[in-house]
Amino acid sequence: MAFAAGAIVGGIIQGVTGTIKMVDAAVQAEKARKDMKAAELDLEKQKNLFASLDTSNPYVNMENTMEDLTVNQQAAEFSKQQSMQSQANIMNQMKGAAGGSGIAALAQTMAQQGELAAQQASAGIAQQEQANQTLRAQEASKLQSLEREGELISRDQEFGKLESMMAMSAAELEEARKRKQAMKDQAYEGAGQIGDSFTDLSASGALGGAGGAGGGTTSDRRLKKDIKEIGRSPSGLKIYSFEYVDKSFGEGVWQGVMSDEIPQHAVIKHEDGYDRVDYSKLDVEFKQV
Repeated sequence: MAFAAGAIVGGIIQGVTGTIKMVDAAVQAEKARKDMKAAELDLEKQKNLFASLDTSNPYVNMENTMEDLTVNQQAAEFSKQQSMQSQANIMNQMKGAAGGSGIAALAQTMAQQGELAAQQASAGIAQQEQANQTLRAQEASKLQSLEREGELISRDQEFGKLESMMAMSAAELEEARKRKQAMKDQAYEGAGQIGDSFTDLSASGALGGAGGAGGGTTSDRRLKKDIKEIGRSPSGLKIYSFEYVDKSFGEGVWQGVMSDEIPQHAVIKHEDGYDRVDYSKLDVEFKQV
């Protein structure tokens, strides 16, 4: 008697513990779902910000500031004007004293001087043009080098962006799987404890039809009457309401399965020739209704 009472108390405690675990698993699962939703929204926001980062080449289409350099002709023009003015002054001063032949000789000399001055001016312009071409070539080479460097930087940034986004997605997926599995395991553990509690109570005789040596709940079709199918379990097992022919197994209407219709690993072959059922191995609850 004391053993039966202890089994009843133990079964009840185990059933309550299992129920608490299942309820807690449901609460935590809902919290995890909300947290995951918030995390997904935040992660999506971060992904969008990350994806909008500018990784374009900053050196594309840069202007060659040396390309439009011009030749400074002011010095050459000023030198030319000075030479011409000097020649005119000399001609005016020498016109009266030199005579016709002297003027001709002087004009020849001055023409040669003018030609020399023009050559000097032309040489100065050529030097400026050469300097400008050198600067244009140097700037073009510099821009090409920067553009190639910028292209490499842009590709590295794009690769880094894709790599980071893939890593974030993988981490998010792994976290979701772990939390889901943890809640699933907890729910299974709670369901198992509830099933065990029914088994313990059945073994102690506390559930009427659960009485009998050898454990398990009396569930042989031959011991029942007024059998009616009332539903299906999540796994597809038929659930019946029934009464026991022998009231010593329990009075009133009960809910359960038929031992000849369920997986045999949950069936206990009793020495009295009637089957019993280990409900902890099924997704059907044995109870009085």
